[in-house]
Amino acid sequence: MEAAGYSADALSQEARRALAALLYAQGKLTLGQAAQLADMPLRVFIPFLASLNLSPLNYSADELENDQESIEWQLGKK
Repeated sequence: MEAAGYSADALSQEARRALAALLYAQGKLTLGQAAQLADMPLRVFIPFLASLNLSPLNYSADELENDQESIEWQLGKK
């Protein structure tokens, strides 16, 4: 590991971050849970996901439509 430029701590940290990103992409962890596993603040984890070409928005089309309808309903009520 050291010959490749990794200390045990650095490798462990990188492995946690990769695992967190993978589990988030598979829908097994929420964004917050994945950030916690990666030991990163959410504001840092979101750009980290983007650097891996992963979207921080993990909505299905139905969930997105439902949220949009809810927002429109709330705005219409005020």
